Amino acid sequence: MATTTTWLEEIGRQLWGVAESFGIEARQQGLLALLRPIAPFNRPGFLAPVITIGALITFLMLSGVAVTALGALLTALLAVYILLVQVFGVSIELHPLGAR
Repeated sequence: MATTTTWLEEIGRQLWGVAESFGIEARQQGLLALLRPIAPFNRPGFLAPVITIGALITFLMLSGVAVTALGALLTALLAVYILLVQVFGVSIELHPLGAR
């Protein structure tokens, strides 16, 4: 009997594979090996820490931009909701599935 897997199970299997790969790499070479730049960005050797720090700072800045964009989206959605309810008198009601 063949088993069928759903797309969610497949994504879960792939994510576990990535996590296991990171774990194996961390056990073999330590956690700092995950932060070292790969070729061709690891030449010359004395610039590797600068490149790593630059990449981490860039990652943090882009994370801040993403959080700011999420805040702007939520603010815009709140403004649309207030406009619909207060100005146009639209009533928005949510009911649980299956309830009447």
